[in-house]
Amino acid sequence: MKTAILFGAGADIGSNLLSLNDPERDGFLITDVVTRPISSDRALEPLSSLQQLVGRLLLADPSLYGQVSADEASSQLLVKGRKIRIHFHDVEDAAVLGLGPFDLAILATHRDHIRSRAMLERIGTVASRVVGVAENTAIPAFYVPLDGADVSVLGIREPVPAGDGFFSLGSCQCVGWAAQLRGVVEAATLAGVADLGLVRAETEIVHPDTASSSFGTKGIGARREDARDNLRPGFSQLQKSMTRLPGVTALNTVSLRVLTQPPGYQVSRFFVRAALDFDTVRAGFERARELMPNVVQTTDIPVGSRAFSQSGAAATVITAPTHLKVIPDALPGSGITEIITQAYVHNTAGYSASVLEAGKRLLSGADNVTLLPSLEI
Repeated sequence: MKTAILFGAGADIGSNLLSLNDPERDGFLITDVVTRPISSDRALEPLSSLQQLVGRLLLADPSLYGQVSADEASSQLLVKGRKIRIHFHDVEDAAVLGLGPFDLAILATHRDHIRSRAMLERIGTVASRVVGVAENTAIPAFYVPLDGADVSVLGIREPVPAGDGFFSLGSCQCVGWAAQLRGVVEAATLAGVADLGLVRAETEIVHPDTASSSFGTKGIGARREDARDNLRPGFSQLQKSMTRLPGVTALNTVSLRVLTQPPGYQVSRFFVRAALDFDTVRAGFERARELMPNVVQTTDIPVGSRAFSQSGAAATVITAPTHLKVIPDALPGSGITEIITQAYVHNTAGYSASVLEAGKRLLSGADNVTLLPSLEI
């Protein structure tokens, strides 16, 4: 069994990765975790850092109740019968370099770490492949919904080399958007189109609130304001991710944080030169679902988000004619077709499932996965 080490386990993504990791399905086991010690709330009886981790796992996945426990003597968590060693260190502590070797490292601490070349190289000393659960446009991107797609229709004619074993998985919103792009790519493939002619991509996001929100003495920001009765305009890493596609201009105008549980919602617009029709685009999404059911799902019933809260997919695209729109010659005389997609994007469990799927595919052969190029000059 191949092994993985997880850096960062106190927030939603790390907790869900530990909950969802199924070694029989994923092909690897998260055996070790590096995370900072967690101080106890002053209003409570002292809780150990391991007990705090148990609590965070239960908050992320209440179905774990009775299936997760802490062994203080060995500094281990027992999750669904799996033993996981916990190392309470900062990612920059020297002790981290003595761990391993591992087949895979999942860096889920902070996006500043994922964007740091020095940090990636540091983590690379303990694992042969390193994936970051945020965007870093200076390294190749592995947006798992696009794996196996014919990206030549997007203008990527040559395979992007895996490089030195560092991969950006993009943000949760990036994966949700890539799932929608996969349906459009599959539609082009079904239509026998050699060049989709994607010239512009636009996206609007409604993002569920995350538990890290705080205000206190920190500056005003969408993640720190009081979430109650307060729509908070923020921003997303997604626009930068979209620009990896050659010759495409991109825009993310809305990234609205709302006080709701996952999944959130995403509206995407693709402006293409290929003359695709509704039936072909809809068939493209069905094809994407057949190829990647763990990542992409579809529905013809535009019911509310609660219906998809337990979905393991990163994105569920609404393919009903009321919500999936294909507009020929959207700008009269331009020959441009506009494709409007709407999808539920699961920013916690669904995204974590896509991270595990990415690890599975990379460990099966990193030279064979579909990568998007870096933007490093």
